Amino acid sequence: MTLPRFFSNTPDARTLALVLLASCLSLPATTVARPLGAQGNDFLYQVEPHDTLEQLSRRYTLRAEHWPELQRLNQVEDPYRLPIGKVLRIPLSLIPEQPATATIVHVAGQVAADGRPVRPGDILRANQSLRSDAGSTATLQLEDRSLLTLPPGTTLRLRRLKSFQGTGLTDTQVDIDRGSLESTVSPDDTGVGRFEIRTPATVTGVRGTRLRVHVDAQGSRHEVLHGNAAIESPSQGEQRLAPDRGAAYDARGTLLGSHPLLPAPHHPNLDPGSGRLEFEPVPGASTYAVRVALDADGTRLESSRRVNGPGVFLQARGSGPRYIFVRGIDALGIEGHDAVLAVDTLRIGLRASDGTPVLGIDGTPVALD
Repeated sequence: MTLPRFFSNTPDARTLALVLLASCLSLPATTVARPLGAQGNDFLYQVEPHDTLEQLSRRYTLRAEHWPELQRLNQVEDPYRLPIGKVLRIPLSLIPEQPATATIVHVAGQVAADGRPVRPGDILRANQSLRSDAGSTATLQLEDRSLLTLPPGTTLRLRRLKSFQGTGLTDTQVDIDRGSLESTVSPDDTGVGRFEIRTPATVTGVRGTRLRVHVDAQGSRHEVLHGNAAIESPSQGEQRLAPDRGAAYDARGTLLGSHPLLPAPHHPNLDPGSGRLEFEPVPGASTYAVRVALDADGTRLESSRRVNGPGVFLQARGSGPRYIFVRGIDALGIEGHDAVLAVDTLRIGLRASDGTPVLGIDGTPVALD
């Protein structure tokens, strides 16, 4: 054994060093508290060794005197002997909040915050508005790494941006007046704090991680891909939306219908020479959404458009690897599951004013590199 410099190499010193080393090894390993996120209006915490209600109350609510309320809520017999692994509920209303921010992580085209153009790295705060023009997209990242993607033609306001101290959870409310918002909430699976998307007639509380909301003059559509959501409107009260289901509401918040999402289109295929995308029609689809993104999750959109049929010429702003997403849209405007096609290089073919490909002298389509 190599002794520290402040020990001499005598028998008594060696004995003392071994005793100290054995004492350190016998100590229990330091445990790291692992919050489980939130459920409803409660923060969830899994008990670690040596936890007490008084300590947890002080850690999360900053006031030790809240422990009797935690004892009552969690039906704990002994506040000083908590079962290891037990999941405790701590009301979010007791946890102090602090201001939070959102960061622009992707922009394509013309996107403005409060009328000023934004670029990646810009910081947004509560009550700021964001608008993506036609053909433009943006992606925001919250402090818990949640991603909010704005397709073209979207206007929203960050009504609330806060975080719960000591939990790593955020408290976010977004107002969307028109367009769409696609959210990937808590991608690191740290749990959802409070996340709400508000339209003129509905409030959607996210209970999971993947949600899409679309708003226009006719009403709103809501689609849950993973997790759960609760949609509240003045005329319908609260409606629960399970995974892989969508719901449509009119402009007054009346439920028009709720049903499973359309399946993804089969066999999407891209002609690399002309940039034409073909796919099989989806039964029940009235139109289709075709998107090009820079990432496999589709959070960094480059373009988005609606088409009537299964054949479309793609548009992109440059060459390089792309991910193509195709989904069917039913008669209520509810968008279905995506078919995803990865391409190493997307070369866009030149077209004449009538949409026909421009051919070279060898008879092959002319493409943009």
